[in-house]
Amino acid sequence: MHLASLVSSCSLLLLLGALPGWAANDDPIEKVIEGINRGLSNAEREVGKALEGINNGITHAGREVEKVFNGLSHMGSQAGKELDKGVQGLNNGLDKVAHGINNGVGQAGKEAEKFAHGVNHAAGQVGKEADKVIQGVHHGVNQAGSEAGRFGQGVHHAAGQAVNGAEKF
Repeated sequence: MHLASLVSSCSLLLLLGALPGWAANDDPIEKVIEGINRGLSNAEREVGKALEGINNGITHAGREVEKVFNGLSHMGSQAGKELDKGVQGLNNGLDKVAHGINNGVGQAGKEAEKFAHGVNHAAGQVGKEADKVIQGVHHGVNQAGSEAGRFGQGVHHAAGQAVNGAEKF
């Protein structure tokens, strides 16, 4: 019992802090508490580092966003310049198209004039050919009349011959 009484007294003195430090250092509960305190200190340092990293990341992200906005602004400015160039090019192209249309209209006018001359010439040729056709028709009619006259004479002659033949019979 003496041993149990000694342990119980030491525990009581330990709890009250009356034992020397070397005795307290061997206490497993004290070691657990020190370990927990060290763990908390380390965790606090790590949380501090993490927060610092987060702040640095946010700051860096802000710089990157600023760069993006600056880039977009520059791109917008460039796009405006390119749009101006495009509009100038379009205007230039439209001027060329209008010039080409004017030249085309002039050329079409010349071609229409040539066509009108060709039509007039063709009409003259048609008139000449129509005169030839009419002359041919007149000649054909005259020839038909002459042939009809000869046919009539032939019929008359044949009738006379038939009458002569009938008289003889």
